[in-house]
Amino acid sequence: MTAGISVKQAYLLSIFTGLCWWLSWPPIDQAWLAFFAFIPLLWALESQLATGFSGGKVRYWLIVYTGLLVWNVLTTWWVGKASVAGGLFANFANPALQSIPFMLFRSARRHLNRKAAWVMLVTSWMALEYLHLRWEFTWPWLTLGNVFAGAHTWVQWYELTGVFGGTLWVWTINILMLEWLLKLSGKRKGNAVVIPFFRMGWVQLAGIIMLVVIPVTASLIRYGQVQDEGSPVRVTVLQPNFDPYTEKFSLSESAMLDKMLSLSATGLTDSTDYLVWPETSVPQPIWLNRAAFSGPIRRIRSLTDQYPDLTTVIGINAFMEYDSKEELTPTARELVNRQMHDTVWYDAFNSSIQIDTSGRIPWYHKSKLVPGVERLPYPGTLKFMEYFTLDLGGISGSLGTQKDRSVFYNSDSTGVGTAICYESIFGEYVTRYVKNGAGLLFIITNDGWWGNTAGYKQHCAYASLRAIENRRSIARSANTGISCFVNQRGDISQATAWAEDAVITGVVYANSRQTFYTRNGDYLARTACWVMVLLWLFTFVRNRTARLRSISK
Repeated sequence: MTAGISVKQAYLLSIFTGLCWWLSWPPIDQAWLAFFAFIPLLWALESQLATGFSGGKVRYWLIVYTGLLVWNVLTTWWVGKASVAGGLFANFANPALQSIPFMLFRSARRHLNRKAAWVMLVTSWMALEYLHLRWEFTWPWLTLGNVFAGAHTWVQWYELTGVFGGTLWVWTINILMLEWLLKLSGKRKGNAVVIPFFRMGWVQLAGIIMLVVIPVTASLIRYGQVQDEGSPVRVTVLQPNFDPYTEKFSLSESAMLDKMLSLSATGLTDSTDYLVWPETSVPQPIWLNRAAFSGPIRRIRSLTDQYPDLTTVIGINAFMEYDSKEELTPTARELVNRQMHDTVWYDAFNSSIQIDTSGRIPWYHKSKLVPGVERLPYPGTLKFMEYFTLDLGGISGSLGTQKDRSVFYNSDSTGVGTAICYESIFGEYVTRYVKNGAGLLFIITNDGWWGNTAGYKQHCAYASLRAIENRRSIARSANTGISCFVNQRGDISQATAWAEDAVITGVVYANSRQTFYTRNGDYLARTACWVMVLLWLFTFVRNRTARLRSISK
């Protein structure tokens, strides 16, 4: 049991937890702190639960929320660079959601045994992270397993578990360490610990240390074993470096396209297999129904035609016209031509397309959209709020999506999955490209909206985790930020600098083997959801029974 602490001390401990998580996260990358980061907060909560102080449930929640708020604000404050309102919402609402598992833990502590309460805390946290990957207010940036993005050599076993293995690992070590510290502080005489040296839980501590050392050691061994597998593919990546706040609106579309074409030409040879441009790199929206006749597409094709084996993958703003109202989606828009007395229905997309010598132009639509920026959550229900969605240099209003993760194939039957920006932080989502035949992954993005902050560095670091989970090589093209290559064990190479015009060329490998995680996805999180539900039901029944007994007395 903890010694009684004051309310002020409890808040300070909570703030310390927030600071530890900030320091552990990329790009600071003190990932070892993750194994201790929750201990100060949990210590404060133990004191409140054991000895109590004024405020009860509200005070308990405020203590939890304070630490989580510090973590969120210090780590993802940069969201406000693009939208102050969006940044405030993300950084204040997310810790409120993260506090829910702690409230369930508090309830479980009152009605279940201590071990069951800890299980409730861990499983409900994992369930929350899983929800954040799947609902339309999605914000999984701070999934605990992401903390090892900058220490990817420690988590090569993500090919088995995905990031939820990291979440479970972090929580397990934090709880076991707390229990060991509580044991040390359990018997005191004044300020002196009176537990004999040989009864201070050294075996327990050794076990905890081994739970850190064994996974890290196994990972380092696996890191040494993994080599890039598959057929070599030569890829050229463009970073055009247009400032999204100035150049993308002040330069003419023709001038921007001229720059991208001339930069690309400097990196191409007859042996180049792929040219990759970033998200929304073509400034003019393309009507997909007649894309082959678009001026920008014809200019890009003229470059591609100079290299018969070249396949180009680019990001575009896209429109799709519908022939009838029966085809309309919840995000469909109406365009009225008053002169022709005609109405056109269409959808807008953030898309990628492939251009080669075949004459076909396959496309893929980004389908994990940034809430409030690219999509109004649940547009069928909240259509009336669509006016408030933001325009970040693409197309304002809610964008359309698609159900499947389409894969592009070149003339050599190499399959490429193109994750567009935000999509690349969704582990199980990315596995669907691989399941559909992707031997390579391309990430195309525009990280310039966040400025020269930690945001674009974190986003790039997460690519290492996707490479490990699927054992797929990645080519990453950013408008500005970091363009790079990532090999199948998560190493980043040829990383470009912020605000740099760049063309990089490298050899990546198209792998056909699927990992355990690719095949099974977030099975740990799904299991945690079921365990949490069962524990919650058991807690509810125990609570209800206790109330009925008190009434009957």
